[in-house]
Amino acid sequence: MPEVTSSVQAHYGFESIVDRMLAALATAGHDVSKPTVDMLNLIDQLHPGGLNSTKTQAELVGMTGSMRVLDARCGVGGSSRYLAHNYGCPVEAIDLTPQYVEAAVKLNKLCGMDDKITVREGSVTDLPYADRTFDLVWSQNVSMNVEDKRRMFSEAFRVLVPGGRFTLSHAAHGPAGDPYYPLPWARDQSYSFLGTPEEILDLLLEVGFSQVQNRDETGKLAGASGRGSGDLDVSAISGEDIAERQANSARSAHDGRLVRMLVVAQRA
Repeated sequence: MPEVTSSVQAHYGFESIVDRMLAALATAGHDVSKPTVDMLNLIDQLHPGGLNSTKTQAELVGMTGSMRVLDARCGVGGSSRYLAHNYGCPVEAIDLTPQYVEAAVKLNKLCGMDDKITVREGSVTDLPYADRTFDLVWSQNVSMNVEDKRRMFSEAFRVLVPGGRFTLSHAAHGPAGDPYYPLPWARDQSYSFLGTPEEILDLLLEVGFSQVQNRDETGKLAGASGRGSGDLDVSAISGEDIAERQANSARSAHDGRLVRMLVVAQRA
């Protein structure tokens, strides 16, 4: 497990992330002296589909401003800022990678969202929160890097109030064989843990969730990126080889090697 943690942190842990993001935004013609949430959302949504995927997931889960939200592995905080800004909800955010935590804190402060969002370093398999704390646990493209999904799902269940919801996007193993590496979340199989869609859904039920619903988003993954026309290249955050990794993800989905899941599960 320590080796997996180190691999994941090395995969995502770029230096000077905020400077890279602001430089990319400035090059695209934005005034970065006063960055806004909407401006940052053009580059801080690192998952497939970008901001469009975040909007879809928020709508699917029935997001409201009264929800207490945990963004479970928040990356640079894009989804946290979108939810807090657009719905007015308080957000706790956690991530395994120190550089991401540092970047999220800086970006929240730059756009005036630090009073709505708290960020800390930690693991989704050992959440530092009390039982029954949140109405929503939110996770985007995180579980592919988590070997112990039973522990991750159990922790999400534990920190939810009765009736609370857990939503995750996940790329699962398809029937046609292993996907093509490198991929956006892993450059090789040593820290990529996919499972089949059936295994993911069964495991959610086994740890106690009910009303588990899955929407197959594979077509979006296999086709165009689904990102908005104004979304910027995320290579400033994700590495110069991200285009190759995204292409491999799309080809893997097209060939039946990846299945894109968008899941909402409820704690009874």
